[in-house]
Amino acid sequence: MRTRLIAVAILLGIALGASAQESSFQKRYSIEIGTGIPPLYMDYMTTADRLAAKGLEIDKDGAFYPVVSLSGVMQVSQKNEFTLTLGTSWCHHKVIQYSVFGTDPNGNPRYNMSDGKPAGWMNSGLQYSFNLNWRHLWNPQNMATFYSGLGIGYSPALGPTPVPTLTPVALRVGGDHFYGFIECTIGAVATFAHGGLGWRF
Repeated sequence: MRTRLIAVAILLGIALGASAQESSFQKRYSIEIGTGIPPLYMDYMTTADRLAAKGLEIDKDGAFYPVVSLSGVMQVSQKNEFTLTLGTSWCHHKVIQYSVFGTDPNGNPRYNMSDGKPAGWMNSGLQYSFNLNWRHLWNPQNMATFYSGLGIGYSPALGPTPVPTLTPVALRVGGDHFYGFIECTIGAVATFAHGGLGWRF
């Protein structure tokens, strides 16, 4: 808890300092929708026991891991922004259905683990994450803007432990209202790569 309070205090201090330095600057807001590589710590196979009771097994071949993020962005000065991001990810995988060859003493079906057939696709449970991030825009006046970021995130998958977020380098390209972005990042929302589209208003 103390770590989270310190991180929030630092981020608020940066925002207040930036606002004081550029008091004539008018705040702007953006909405960003993104996707990327899922966080490394996510456990998507929590449904395995539930599937086993039905004679199903997860087939990891061809599985993929969608990531969706939604961010609210507040630009507090020419070179500083704050973002609040909600992310979600899950596993979309194949399943194998095994045939029934009898019942156990409790009346539950027994499955023949050597007789399995493809049974389509299923989704694991959703994993959520929240992230508060500070960005520094290195060249905000250019159409192609580089920025870096630092933040703190949280995911129920990790319990009460906060997750630091680091974005060493990112690129935003676009006009005054619509833009695309790609980030090299590691944190609660994505790992290694995260990108998408934004609308500034």
